[in-house]
Amino acid sequence: MHQQEITTYLAASHIAVVATMNRHGHPHLTPNWYRYDGKVLTLITRKDRLKYRNLQRDNHLSVCMYDPPVASNYVVISGTATCNDQDIWDEARRIIARYRAADEVDAYVARWKTEPRVLITVTPEHIATRAPR
Repeated sequence: MHQQEITTYLAASHIAVVATMNRHGHPHLTPNWYRYDGKVLTLITRKDRLKYRNLQRDNHLSVCMYDPPVASNYVVISGTATCNDQDIWDEARRIIARYRAADEVDAYVARWKTEPRVLITVTPEHIATRAPR
């Protein structure tokens, strides 16, 4: 896939399977909502989640988005993550809006604001794809 095809593919509301490395050196996988703007991938998590703690130790991660149930179409993004807990709510709203009905977004944002949320931003260093044949 070319960059525009990747951006178009990732515009769909796939679930991102995020891989970080735990303290024992084993992969830790979690499903997440995401947004990709053609340059960076963003995810929201909580500071009390293992993936956040893993990223504090080793900020490399990989993310796989795919089409179920066959899983033969996919994009894998690998890169270095940065975590930020300041001014995250506009991006959080954009991520939530990709997965929830418009009348549910405000309630999600309000609930998330009561939690120790953090924005994870990944600039892709490597992108692997497989498109339909």
